[in-house]
Amino acid sequence: MRPSSLLFMLLQLCCLQMLLLSRPACKLPGKWVETSVHLLHELGEPFPAKCSSVKGQVRFPDSALSAASGTGFDGRILGSLQCRRTLVVLYQFLQGAGAMFAEYDLPEGEGGVTWNNRKLEHYLNLQYRLVDEHPCLNTTETSGVLTAYFSNVTAVVEQQDSAPCGWEALRRDLSWVLKSSVQQHRKCFK
Repeated sequence: MRPSSLLFMLLQLCCLQMLLLSRPACKLPGKWVETSVHLLHELGEPFPAKCSSVKGQVRFPDSALSAASGTGFDGRILGSLQCRRTLVVLYQFLQGAGAMFAEYDLPEGEGGVTWNNRKLEHYLNLQYRLVDEHPCLNTTETSGVLTAYFSNVTAVVEQQDSAPCGWEALRRDLSWVLKSSVQQHRKCFK
């Protein structure tokens, strides 16, 4: 490799680093995310055994939050990219869940969900604030990653006999994704 080519490549990498590190950080508040996990847990009982049939049908894609592969010449660049990707996927998940809660009614009564309404309202307000107050994460960077997931949840929620299980699966996945994101990527949150 010629010295001028190497110099040009190093200049490009330095510019990329400056671009990534100089961009204002857009981070979700970790305390709000932790409170959301706590509220989701307290909404009701753990995932019901009667819903085991939808367990495989509705599953958050592990690949959506998988760690970035490869190595970079500067760990801060790779870490910054991984934080951004994690927060964008988390934001899109909260946004999609918010749309589900807005579009579909929770099944109540005999055979419906038995969630604590006060805690649900508190959670929904917090979810709305996480999405509404962080539009800097509203992007198409990972567009389509969660499309199949929300199609599956919607299909289950729209079926009268399995709707409660669809909601329980969404609650289970929200809790898992929020909790694991905050635990594995603590530095990505403010």
